[in-house]
Amino acid sequence: MDDFRTMARDPKHRRRFEKLLYLAAKRGDADLVAERLSWGIDPNCSSPRGRTPLIANVRGCCPSAATVSALLERGADPSLTDESGLTALDYARHKLARAQARPSRPHRKSPSLDENDQLRLNAADQADFETLRRELGGADRGFLRIWWQERLRAARRVFNDPLQIEKIVAILEGAEKEE
Repeated sequence: MDDFRTMARDPKHRRRFEKLLYLAAKRGDADLVAERLSWGIDPNCSSPRGRTPLIANVRGCCPSAATVSALLERGADPSLTDESGLTALDYARHKLARAQARPSRPHRKSPSLDENDQLRLNAADQADFETLRRELGGADRGFLRIWWQERLRAARRVFNDPLQIEKIVAILEGAEKEE
């Protein structure tokens, strides 16, 4: 783990690690964001367009209140703007207004989930998983566990969930008042 921290701070590698944080934030993966922030990556790093991980999360297809909270707890500045001059709160308010203007639709569950919200693989994916299990044998059960968790996380993902967006607006408004 110390190697990651050293590399994350090294100017030669820092930009690659910032991209990893940015992508995890954009995807709305709070666990990965927290892990990558623990490596010492700057929560206020920005893309060439000036988008911070906080802005990336809010603009992404899976905004997550947990991700926003993780970034703010580690020092993300909610007042930073991108090249358009907009903050994460500006984007969150705009996204919330769009979500509220649309007719309400029930959340459509992924076909990869069964009635108990557990992962159900189709025949081809199940065959691939069994092949992978045989190839690995008992050597790396951790890899199989992570593979399964990531597939489950992807199947449970809700895109542009209005409840998450409302929570994000509330969190960012609270952070704005603290400044």
